[in-house]
Amino acid sequence: MHRRALPFLLFLSALGPVVLTAAWAARTVPALKGFGVAGAAAAVSSLLAQNALVLIGILVLLGSRARPVERFVGLDRMRRAHRPLAVVTLCLLLGHVGLQAVRFYSLGGTPLAASALLSADLWEMTAGRLALLLFLLAAGSAVLGRAVRIPFRIWKPVHLMAYGAVPLGLAHALFRGTTMAENPRVFVWGIVAGVFAGASMMRLVSVLRGRERVVCRVERVMPETHDTVSVFLKPLKGPGRLANRRPGQFALLRLPAGRGFGEPHPFTLSGAPQDEVLRFTIKRIGRFTSKIHGLSRGDRILCEGPYGVFCADASRRSSLALIAGGVGITPFLSLLRHFRATGRAVPAVLLYANKTFGDIIGREELAAMTRTMPLRVVHLLSREEGPDDHPEDGPGVSFEWGHITAETLRRHLRSDQAFYLCGPPAMQTAILKDIRTVFGLRAGRVSRELFFW
Repeated sequence: MHRRALPFLLFLSALGPVVLTAAWAARTVPALKGFGVAGAAAAVSSLLAQNALVLIGILVLLGSRARPVERFVGLDRMRRAHRPLAVVTLCLLLGHVGLQAVRFYSLGGTPLAASALLSADLWEMTAGRLALLLFLLAAGSAVLGRAVRIPFRIWKPVHLMAYGAVPLGLAHALFRGTTMAENPRVFVWGIVAGVFAGASMMRLVSVLRGRERVVCRVERVMPETHDTVSVFLKPLKGPGRLANRRPGQFALLRLPAGRGFGEPHPFTLSGAPQDEVLRFTIKRIGRFTSKIHGLSRGDRILCEGPYGVFCADASRRSSLALIAGGVGITPFLSLLRHFRATGRAVPAVLLYANKTFGDIIGREELAAMTRTMPLRVVHLLSREEGPDDHPEDGPGVSFEWGHITAETLRRHLRSDQAFYLCGPPAMQTAILKDIRTVFGLRAGRVSRELFFW
């Protein structure tokens, strides 16, 4: 369902700006020639501001992790849409201010422009300036937080100031704008206000109830490979929403920092949803993951989730084509462990790419699964050479040398299978191209999990 939900969400996101632009064009374009510089600047500036306000409402919705949206689209997709949309919104707001400066300058020069844009005589103008300031602070804090590594506990509260930009912007538009009450604008503004109120309320209730955030105790840390471990976590006061997790979903992990917990990092829940403990299989690739590898039994960690829709429909498919690279195997391990636990496995072929034998995660477990489930595993190793036969892995497992290529896909997979792909971005790009070449399937037909954050 999530494949259809994402385009529908994008359609709804674009609907508001389209309606506003169409209404503006119908009213303004025929009379634009008689406006002069000041009138034209005011008209276009108004259009930019209206669209920016709609997009800010959408940004709040995406940033709120609203369950009604996340359960169909996935938090990863919401986050990826959030960032470029914020850039577009910022450009619209700056364009609005710039055109207003042009308008007032054309009417009375620099003194009038400075007076109109900077004076505090009109409260509705002050509300607009505050809305712009809050949005700039929210955007700047996120950029600086990533660029210069400002602590999460400092930049995140500043980023949340975006919630204040919507009511201030609506007040500015309602009392300063001249077209707010016109149809269909009034309906768009009503929807924006409703979305903002709903998203804010859902986020507030979620934080207050705390069902998505559980403090866990580390039960054990088990080595998987030379640079990968599985961390087993036991919720201290019940699993909350994590009790209803689905195969292949992920959660946000936070380590203790100061009096609370630090910045969230996403990791796939690699265990079966039926397990009492939460299992995460994590590769050491940076400072945070190095700290994870250094955890000991009894350490505390905050877990928030579950999120994601990557494998949500896999159990309903007739046959699966699973393609993984490196630690990208984790959602498939969760799915296959779920099949094993329920005894209702879907026939599947797993193409699993690694550099060497030592990089394979769960090699013995995957081999055992091929003996009891309708599963075939093909390991592809780019830095190994040797015989194709490894009897210890069983007849359902084979080894090939090199990368996953179009010929690999042609030999092992079929076009009528449901395709799932998880791995590094460069690998995914190459494989998507090969899938289209071999099977004629567009990228939209392939469910993908992308590394993000």
